[in-house]
Amino acid sequence: MTLTRKGFRTVVLAGTIALGAASAQGQTATPPAHDHGSTAADQAARMDKMMWSVTSLDKRIAQLTADMKMFTGELKIQTMAALLEALVERQTLIETEMKQMHEHMRGPMTDRPRHAPPSSDVDPETLCSPFI
Repeated sequence: MTLTRKGFRTVVLAGTIALGAASAQGQTATPPAHDHGSTAADQAARMDKMMWSVTSLDKRIAQLTADMKMFTGELKIQTMAALLEALVERQTLIETEMKQMHEHMRGPMTDRPRHAPPSSDVDPETLCSPFI
């Protein structure tokens, strides 16, 4: 098989895309640490950042999937490896965020003080009476 100018250009373009995807892998941000004292604005900013990360990973996954379908041989194997890493990174990001949200939701419920029992001088029947 001889490599024509058009075929060479395709191989160079495919290599450039694969190299760009591989170099962009290590540039994703890690989710911030869990903060029990965070405000609603902090939580919204964290959620926006996580959604932006997931969206960018989805775009990268879509691009790698299209590249994988186009490539053959060694380039296809490299693209499949990058695709698997992107899928694992996305899943880990979502699981980490869900775990933090569950911890945050569970935290205030267990930290709440219990209601004080009614004082002993009040008759329990009067507390439930509809005529009060």
